[in-house]
Amino acid sequence: MNPVSTEKTRQPQEQPLPLEVRQRFAQLQVSRRFARDPEGVRRVLVRAPNWVGDAIMSLPVLAGLKRLFPLAGITVLAVPRVAPVFVSQSGVVEIIRYPSGRGKWQVLWEMRGRFDVSLALPNSMESALGLWLVGVPSRVGYNTDARGLFLKEAVSGRSHLDGLHTVFYLLGLLKALGGVATFTPPTLSLEPEEVAGAAQFLQEIDLPGEGPWVGLSPGAAYGPAKRWPPERFAALGRALQQEFGARLVLLGGADERPVADLVKDYLQKPVVDLVGRTTLRQALGVLSQLRLLVTNDSGLMHAAAALSVPQVALFGSTDPVATGPFSALATVIRHPWPCSPCFKRTCEVGYACLNAITVDEALAAARDRLKGGA
Repeated sequence: MNPVSTEKTRQPQEQPLPLEVRQRFAQLQVSRRFARDPEGVRRVLVRAPNWVGDAIMSLPVLAGLKRLFPLAGITVLAVPRVAPVFVSQSGVVEIIRYPSGRGKWQVLWEMRGRFDVSLALPNSMESALGLWLVGVPSRVGYNTDARGLFLKEAVSGRSHLDGLHTVFYLLGLLKALGGVATFTPPTLSLEPEEVAGAAQFLQEIDLPGEGPWVGLSPGAAYGPAKRWPPERFAALGRALQQEFGARLVLLGGADERPVADLVKDYLQKPVVDLVGRTTLRQALGVLSQLRLLVTNDSGLMHAAAALSVPQVALFGSTDPVATGPFSALATVIRHPWPCSPCFKRTCEVGYACLNAITVDEALAAARDRLKGGA
């Protein structure tokens, strides 16, 4: 079984902000100086990103807020699909689910007058307008699409952050509230019962083999341009079963069911299929028990990184410099094409960048990770 213990996952360690990041942050401009006494800030509202991977990459912002405002409790306003990310996170005292449709305006109205400081992490006009409607006296966000009208501490100059990881891009917002010299890498917290439940679940499964548990995450919500072919996932899985006696777990959301079915059809060997059959928290628990995850660029990729699970991440249309796994235990495989990264959902030229990743290449990376390689 995986070395993750049944105790609550360890607290992450602060790290110095890299010199280049500090230099880039110095070029950001803030529309208004934040002059409040940090000890007088007791209630902070964070409008979370809308996708699981982005939400995980925003966790260092929450840790930075706790350092800036040690007496404050953090409320996270999040769409339902990402709200579970923030359960059990240090400093989070409340999670409010942000519905779609007209119901969102009622939620915002009921929050009026409760908060001292707020951050809009998405770059949308709606997120800035929401903080304005809530009536928070300090409203921080990037000054994009003229939404500075609804922000008090609007941060400009985000082009200076081009080429940095999204973790640092989001952290740049804290310059408006006093800045950061250190940061905490994205780290997910699981409760002991979540980890123990996942461990027991896997122990009770009657699956051939005594080898390591290996996860396959063949989906990606963004679209086919981020999905390595399912037949190659299956071929890799067969190779890992043969070489390591690996026991395979398929992971992903309900929308990824068709891709998972294709992987099973090609695999034609026993596998634990959890795609669309767990909650996000249950999936995180199972993920914590794996010796390895092989994944496309997806929310589960970021979750594995934040749980210190070794992984092999396969990239096609997106850019690992900006959104790669924030982990020293990750091997990223990418073959840059003249047109990549294109950030498209589909490809008109046959997904050449993804198809360039061979099964042998992925197997070599997986083998290295299973043997404890760097």
